Amino acid sequence: MSMETPPARPTLLKRYSRAIHSFYARHERALGLSFFLGGIVWDALTLRTIDNPIDNLILIGYLVGLTTVIILDIRARSGRFKLKRIDEPQALLRGAIQFLLGALLSAYVIFYSRSITWSTHLAFWLILVIGMVANEFLTRKLSSFPAQIALLFFASVTMMAWLLPVALAEMSLGVFRLAIGLSLLLGLVVYLVGRKAGRVISYRIGHAELWVLASMALLLDVGYRANWIPPVPLSVQEGGIYNSVIKENGTYRLEWTSLKRSWLSPDYARTVIREEGEPVYCFTAVFAPTRLEETIYHVWKRKDVATGKWIESDRIGYRMTGGRKDGYRGSTFKRNLTPGQWRVVVVTEDGKVLTRIPFDIPEETDDGDRWRRTLVR
Repeated sequence: MSMETPPARPTLLKRYSRAIHSFYARHERALGLSFFLGGIVWDALTLRTIDNPIDNLILIGYLVGLTTVIILDIRARSGRFKLKRIDEPQALLRGAIQFLLGALLSAYVIFYSRSITWSTHLAFWLILVIGMVANEFLTRKLSSFPAQIALLFFASVTMMAWLLPVALAEMSLGVFRLAIGLSLLLGLVVYLVGRKAGRVISYRIGHAELWVLASMALLLDVGYRANWIPPVPLSVQEGGIYNSVIKENGTYRLEWTSLKRSWLSPDYARTVIREEGEPVYCFTAVFAPTRLEETIYHVWKRKDVATGKWIESDRIGYRMTGGRKDGYRGSTFKRNLTPGQWRVVVVTEDGKVLTRIPFDIPEETDDGDRWRRTLVR
């Protein structure tokens, strides 16, 4: 009489992993949205300044972890990496890639949103947002090897773009190209691992992964020179146009006249009410990391009614040093402004746009009630 051996009972870890996998499969969409929104809120509440050592160490850890998990995923798909107590390591690794990439992209969205001029850098910020959303909801379509290489390279360049200026106390095209070069090196290491595991996609013109890296490096270089990419880690914390800027005892007293009293009004003179011959001031507070020095220019421009073009009137600069949490404060002024549409463009020494501050000089001043407003910075 033969007796059949009863099947081995699954281990406690396997039972728990199966239960979690089953629960997640039933509620995948709701849980994914919850994690997605929760991660953004968490980053918004916990991330501080762009040069905070703890935040940067955490994000570097995310990038190292993402690279490691992608390499493990490559090995798992080729059968060279297995976890004895887990049936499907690929699913676990895919989830880890999604989490780490999502954490990086959401942090970038928050950091870069503090540094962008919306009219100039909105496209780059939207690319970050689209990448973050796609990572959360298109994880299977983004699990191909070229897509992984592209996302890893983009995440690395985006981080290095602010880490290197913070570390080197210098911001320039050369530093940005160094960020591209280091990220290319990281991408090539992962590419070689994938090639050895047989994951590369070959075409007549070469491997798709190499074309992805080369084209993205070229596009980012062009984007930086064309001012599409924000000049992180610099950011304008505050800026506006005033009738008077007085510096005394380490503070700036900002005054301007308004004809309307509304809580919706900006904290500066959007329409300048002044007496003839009085100067108009531009005040800005620009954040920069400790030790980073930069020349900031206030470029005063007037819109030509006939051509619709902005004509530069004056370019006034000052040297700033980083390290102040609320930004390095500085002001310039201009006399004899003719009526019309004006704006001050705040730029770096190499022409990177930080922000634009629009204002109007009216032909005639309304005789209505005037309200003198004051800020202390």
